[in-house]
Amino acid sequence: MTTLRYDDPDWCEREYNPRVTVPDIATVFGRWLETAAATRARLPHRAGIAYGADPRETLDLFRADRPRGAVVFIHGGYWRASSKDEVSWAAASLVPAGFTTVVLNYPLCPQTTVAGIAESCRRAIAFAWTTPLDEAERKCLIVSGHSAGGYLTAAMLATDWAVRGLPSAPFAGGLSISGVFDLRPLLRTSMNELIRLTPEQASGWSLHEAPQPAPGVPLELLVGGDEPAEFHRQSALMAAAWPGLARSPIAVPGTHHFNVVEQIGHHGTPVFDAVLRLAQSR
Repeated sequence: MTTLRYDDPDWCEREYNPRVTVPDIATVFGRWLETAAATRARLPHRAGIAYGADPRETLDLFRADRPRGAVVFIHGGYWRASSKDEVSWAAASLVPAGFTTVVLNYPLCPQTTVAGIAESCRRAIAFAWTTPLDEAERKCLIVSGHSAGGYLTAAMLATDWAVRGLPSAPFAGGLSISGVFDLRPLLRTSMNELIRLTPEQASGWSLHEAPQPAPGVPLELLVGGDEPAEFHRQSALMAAAWPGLARSPIAVPGTHHFNVVEQIGHHGTPVFDAVLRLAQSR
């Protein structure tokens, strides 16, 4: 069991900054960019669809020929880095399997806040629901994300959608990959130089203490088997906080923080199989 050392910046950095623990990060990010570009070249799509006023409030839509549902994918980057253009590969196997894929962009810290980013994602999903997605795609809508996007995935499940004109439970389920839900440890990390969380925000915006969403919408939790203990604890924390909704976390053997998420682009992997389970649950 992890001994929590939130007052130790070195411990927080080792546990929460994957750039410290993944040695080949430049190779990984180079592969992401290459594979993302190849996916965009291969799959017909609509790029840069605006869902809000901010220049970064855009999405890419990769439509399946005969859709059985849709998957929204929210990129990571600790709310202060990355973009949709680095993760287009999320659509590579989802689209051939019948899932229209919506890859979100959003404003970044410090120009906005974690709560502001969550609000952008809500705008994106409300826009997608009412504009480009059809009935078949809306019938089985799955929201997914990696790292910070895993947090945002859970935040979307916890949203009151009825006040936004959507069904109260628009999702078939959520898929969090290496999500961070308890934000307090991030206060003592280098990432917070740009995130700029205050202690009050870190506590108030932590999702493991948020009200549990309405029943019937499962949350799959996956984490790289080789990730630091805190990433495993984060998913276990969410499973305990949302009993009956959040499923027992799955540790994917032989994967770290950055290559575990790549599995969503590959049929027959634990991450892709989690998408299929969610689709079958609707």
